[in-house]
Amino acid sequence: MQVKDDNEYVECLKKDDFSAFDALFHKYSASLYAFALSITRDSFAAEEVTQLVFLKVWEKREQIKEHLSFKSFLFSVAYHETISWLRKEKSEKMRISEFGRITDFQTSETEQSVEFRNIEGLANQLIREMPEKRKEIFRLSREQGFSNKEIAEKLGISIKTVENQMTSALKYLREKLGKHDILGLLFYFLMFHQ
Repeated sequence: MQVKDDNEYVECLKKDDFSAFDALFHKYSASLYAFALSITRDSFAAEEVTQLVFLKVWEKREQIKEHLSFKSFLFSVAYHETISWLRKEKSEKMRISEFGRITDFQTSETEQSVEFRNIEGLANQLIREMPEKRKEIFRLSREQGFSNKEIAEKLGISIKTVENQMTSALKYLREKLGKHDILGLLFYFLMFHQ
């Protein structure tokens, strides 16, 4: 199957094309696993959540809206499944209390969209505040898709410097966005985790 964008995969998925499902699984499963692991701190739970998310994607494939971001939809489902898993685990009650503001998460899609836009604005502000070289390296990587080697060649610096700058940039974003509740952490994984 040739590489397609998410909307094309979703169209195929809605026609029961399992190869499209498989392509989306391979594209997003590692990020979903990392996201679930960051909340549950349990590798078994993260694996279970990842499997449940994709099971729901397959079961509800006909209801997925092509005009909306599949990635956002996927991480929203992952969020719900992760919280659901935490609630079901009696031994995890202490961890649930760490996420005290999380209750039923029954906000509408519009409210979620506004919250994501607010966090996106914060993320863009944080990127603008980075030191110039770090900001340039980060944007070449995340916005233009350059590899570390390509960035190093383009800027005339070592690959190690690129790696160090990217590590610092991602750590900074994760720390700052993580302070803005679970949606900040979700946005971090959605936009910056590969």
